[in-house]
Amino acid sequence: MTSLLALPVAACSAGLSAPSPTGPPSPAVSPSTSASSLPTPVPDDEQVVVSAAGVGDYDLQAIPVALLHNLADHHAATQVIAHFTVRGPGGTYALDAAPVSLTAGQVLAVAALCTSACQSATAAAASVSVGGWEASAAVAVSSEPATFVCGTPCSGTAGYEGEASGSLTGQVVPGTLVNLFASCASGTGAIVGGGVTQIVWAGTQGSTGSATPPAESVAVPVLVTALPTSCELYGAVAV
Repeated sequence: MTSLLALPVAACSAGLSAPSPTGPPSPAVSPSTSASSLPTPVPDDEQVVVSAAGVGDYDLQAIPVALLHNLADHHAATQVIAHFTVRGPGGTYALDAAPVSLTAGQVLAVAALCTSACQSATAAAASVSVGGWEASAAVAVSSEPATFVCGTPCSGTAGYEGEASGSLTGQVVPGTLVNLFASCASGTGAIVGGGVTQIVWAGTQGSTGSATPPAESVAVPVLVTALPTSCELYGAVAV
């Protein structure tokens, strides 16, 4: 009987390639964000301009005033400084107002106190510098009409002194230091002086974050070169 040869299995499989191992599926790769899906920056006019300036004078002191306007619609201007040049019989003198922040579109009057160096001041001009721009809004304090009352004595060398009083509102945290400014104008609208002082905001009406912003009754000492027809109060959180 013919015997059958048993061929080893290994001999039959020696020439076969082993299948490649199959690994886990590669994670899906998210497509990169296309430029068309990014928000388009909103064009903005990032400028603060001086729309008016003037000076008040009384005896050995003068107060230059500048009306600033933030032309941006979507950005707050920070570290804004008004640079004054005060003119008088003795020549010119330069000084700066305290730095302030302006919300988008805000109009804010700022002022500075100059002593004997600005004696008998007759005119003032101002330029402005801006430290930076932010998309978030700065804390805004309202501008409100003020009542001017002449002091005692009212008139002095080259001008008059008095007080502008009224009420300001704003979402200001009680205990915050706030710069107060007054701008006073003649019947033609020309700035004839103003004032500057500081207060710690108490917020006597309303509450922070409520529909009724906290309000503050304020009074600002004022120097003017002529008795004003109107005065306006402004406030800015000290920076």
